[in-house]
Amino acid sequence: MEERIYVPNNKRIRKEILKENHDSVNVGHPGQHRILELLKRIYWWPGLKEDVRKYVQGCFKCRQNKVQHQRKVGELHPLEILQGLWQEISIDIIGPLPKSNRMDVIVVIVN
Repeated sequence: MEERIYVPNNKRIRKEILKENHDSVNVGHPGQHRILELLKRIYWWPGLKEDVRKYVQGCFKCRQNKVQHQRKVGELHPLEILQGLWQEISIDIIGPLPKSNRMDVIVVIVN
């Protein structure tokens, strides 16, 4: 049987191990599967897989650089311009946003 280091139930120690093996410049933010394989070679603790999943999902740099596996959106087709009076409208106000040309909200009006 492989000999691995048992990590006690101490969140600070476990988080430090995850940080060293994930955030290090030498390792370069590996994904869930890769970091789990790296850690399983050396360490073991109950819930290791779940702790790795939560840590990687909570990593800002990983979320920022994650590749999207979605199909490209097709062409956008503008709605036709109506000639009559508006019968029903909806209004959304999005903001406050960071200022751009002294403006910080977006108003969307839909007929």
